[in-house]
Amino acid sequence: MKRFCSHAMLATAAALLGSTALATDFFVQPLKPGPVAGTPLGVVTLQASLDATPADEDVKRKKRRAQRWYLLRRGTQSDTRTDTEGATQPADSSTNGGEGSVTIIDSSGAKWVSPRKTMTRRERRIATETPVTSGGNDTGTSASQGTEGSATQPGTTSPSAPTTGGQAPAPTPVAPSGSAPTAVTGKTWPSVGNLLASGQVKGGDRIFLLDGYHGPITIKGYKFASPVVIAPMAGAVAHVDSITVRDSSNIVFQGLKVWATSVNAGTGALIRSYPDTSNLAFIDLDVRAVPDSGNYLQWTQSEWLANQRNGLYIDGNTMTIARNRVTGIYHGIQSLADNALVEDNIVDGFSGDGLRANGDDTIVRGNKVQNCFQINGNHADGFQSFSIGANGKPGTGTVRNMTIENNKIVEWVASRSNPLRCKLQGLSMFDGMYDGFTIRNNLIVSRAYHGITMNGALNSMIVNNTVVNIDGTSDNWPWIRLSPHKNGTPSQNVTVANNLVNGNKVSTNAQRGIVETNNVIVRNHASQFVDFKGLDFGLSNPQAAGVDAGDPQYAPPKDITGASRPLGKAPDAGAYESF
Repeated sequence: MKRFCSHAMLATAAALLGSTALATDFFVQPLKPGPVAGTPLGVVTLQASLDATPADEDVKRKKRRAQRWYLLRRGTQSDTRTDTEGATQPADSSTNGGEGSVTIIDSSGAKWVSPRKTMTRRERRIATETPVTSGGNDTGTSASQGTEGSATQPGTTSPSAPTTGGQAPAPTPVAPSGSAPTAVTGKTWPSVGNLLASGQVKGGDRIFLLDGYHGPITIKGYKFASPVVIAPMAGAVAHVDSITVRDSSNIVFQGLKVWATSVNAGTGALIRSYPDTSNLAFIDLDVRAVPDSGNYLQWTQSEWLANQRNGLYIDGNTMTIARNRVTGIYHGIQSLADNALVEDNIVDGFSGDGLRANGDDTIVRGNKVQNCFQINGNHADGFQSFSIGANGKPGTGTVRNMTIENNKIVEWVASRSNPLRCKLQGLSMFDGMYDGFTIRNNLIVSRAYHGITMNGALNSMIVNNTVVNIDGTSDNWPWIRLSPHKNGTPSQNVTVANNLVNGNKVSTNAQRGIVETNNVIVRNHASQFVDFKGLDFGLSNPQAAGVDAGDPQYAPPKDITGASRPLGKAPDAGAYESF
């Protein structure tokens, strides 16, 4: 059994609690001091009127209980329908392969805590703003470990065992205590590369980048015993062209601005780690193709093609990718690592895939993906996973033990007159096998056929997801679909239950262990949801078809907002527990 990703979070948390007596703070001067160029970014919530105040939430709950009591007294029951019919498989199906605010670590360290078990929807709202101002373009910094460096071998602390769908430590910061360190002579360096090459940095140390442009960061051959944090100095805005990590472990990158400044930057990943890395964390990063990615809604097709860069491409083992904002990009976040946590990230404006995860023992949780652009022949996916076999080809292996939960994937939230608006596929798993997947509490809002599709699924669950057409039409797509692998290997031992969906293409098959139950088909968005045009997909009234329509044995204990299930006599179908 593989070990799980919580070690990266726990180690990161320990690093951010503050320096021990033996830890040292270092400071790095910018190549070009001064303000950093970049367009301001707006708030992304994908929450609409679900963003209620705690008082509003209280009133809403009491009102729902009163309505329920009244209906029970009258003996009224919900109108629940299930349907296993779906549209004909389209010829164009593709095989192409969060919540909490963005903060910058204070130089005195930060304390991380797990969220309360019960949180209001307002508390779970993500409100991410990263305004920046002006910038530069110079040679960057590179560091490779030689034969005499002070870097040590990785520590022996093991991460906890994987439990698919388990609770990994949540990256929720609270205000740090203590005073910020002051840059002093002897501890201030011209670049990260020079500092690491000096051999002075050890596990537990912190490297603070001063205000300005720092070029690209390349780190190779540094394996620390405990996490080394690289972050901006308190109050500073530090910009780098890219981050590349090879043959290294126990490094945390937090709070940096990452985008290309050269017109010849190419189409590669702005942040890249390789298979020989481990225990890395990428947190609170502002990642863009170019400085003005905040203006992506005004880009022409030629501008999108010119800015066709990838965001994060993370390989290795035991990785954390959390609370990052990725804007105006081709592929947003790609995780190939085993034991990875991809949590509370925002991908806003993309023309490839929003999220990808192909590694074993991975959690993809609480991410928000919105505004997809069609700039070439690619069929864009909000999320995609595909196996890679020994021959390196997609669809020739098995991805094992993945939880995909509490994510919000919305095709489009801007003006519908934009000619580049895409038709987005939701959770796309076309090239299995996929063994031990749990897909729950996700919101998929799109116009493409594939809402949640798995080709070659084993021992998996697809439960309590809301998968609906963004236009509010009565079409029987987007759908949930379960199919054999492309080589004919059938899906087996899969439960599809309690989903609220426009189309359902799954049927019970006892011989193969396929269970399809308590799925509710949506035909009239306006009568079922609070405000589907405003992205409020809570059920609108106690008579909505999804109310109490779920089977308790398959329902997760919490909904997408953290509310407990059930509120009524049974769980509601879909991602939201409303009555």
